[in-house]
Amino acid sequence: MTRPGLVRGAVLSCAWLSLFLVCVYLFFPSRRINDVIDRVLLAQGLNLTPAAHKTFLPGLGWDNALLSSRQGPLLRFDRVTVRPLLLKLLTGRIVLSSSASLGSGHLMLEQVLGGRQSVHVAADKLALGEIPFFKTILGARATGSIWTEGHVTREPQGWNGELRLEISRLGFNGIRMGAFLLPDVDNLNSKGMIRLTAGKARLESLALQGEGIYMRLSGDLPLGVNADAAPLDLLLEIMPKPEFLEKQKLVFMLLAKFMASPGVYRVPIRGTLLKPEIL
Repeated sequence: MTRPGLVRGAVLSCAWLSLFLVCVYLFFPSRRINDVIDRVLLAQGLNLTPAAHKTFLPGLGWDNALLSSRQGPLLRFDRVTVRPLLLKLLTGRIVLSSSASLGSGHLMLEQVLGGRQSVHVAADKLALGEIPFFKTILGARATGSIWTEGHVTREPQGWNGELRLEISRLGFNGIRMGAFLLPDVDNLNSKGMIRLTAGKARLESLALQGEGIYMRLSGDLPLGVNADAAPLDLLLEIMPKPEFLEKQKLVFMLLAKFMASPGVYRVPIRGTLLKPEIL
C-alpha cells in the first residue's frame, strides 16, 4: 500500500473510532444504570450521592462520591469512574475497569464478566483518616495508610482467591463496640490476608504490632450483597506489655472477663459490619 493509502486508512480508522465513541457516549444508558444502582443500594439501607454522570470515554463517573447508611457516611472518594475496556469488548470479552481516588491514594479494580469471571484489585496510600466509616460506626479517630492487592476468580463452588493487606502507621482511639472500649494505639504496623474459599471470606491473622502491644484479628467475614446485615464472627487477641496495660488499666479492667491467660485477652467481636459488638 502506498503512503497516501496508509494515511487515508489511518484517517478513516480514526474517524470510525471517533464516531463509535460519540455514539456510545450519546446512547450510554446512564439514567437507567443510576436507577438500578439506587434500587440495589436502597434494598440494603445504603445511598450513593451524587448521581453518576457520563464520562468522555464511554462509562460513568462520580465526583465527590459519598456512600452512606442510616447511621451516616461510610465511604467517600474524590472521584470514581467505571468504564468498559473497548479493546477487550472488540474481542468479545466484557471487562469493566473501575478507579477511585482519595487525596493522594487510589483504588483500581478490573472485573471480567461472562465466562470465567474474575476480579483484580489494587490500592495504595488510602488514608484511614479520610474514611468516615470509623467515626460513623465506631465513634473513633483512625490514622494510617492502606495498601492492598489481590485477585479472585469465580469457580462453580464460588469465589476463590486472596487479598493481601498492609496498613502502615496505624492508629486509632475511642473505638467502642457495644459496652466495651478497645485500647487506644498509635504507630502500629499491620499485615494480613483475606482468603476467599468456595464463596466464603476469612480474615487470616491480621497482625497489629507496635510499641508495648501486639494484637491479632482473625475470623470469618460477611460477603455478598447483604454483607452489611450478615453476622460477624471475629476474634481479637490483645497482648499488652505491663507498662502499656498500666497506662490504660481502666480499659483492660473492663476487658478482664476476656482474659485467657496472664497478659492475653481473647475478645470476640459479633454483631454486624455496620454494628459490631463485643459480647
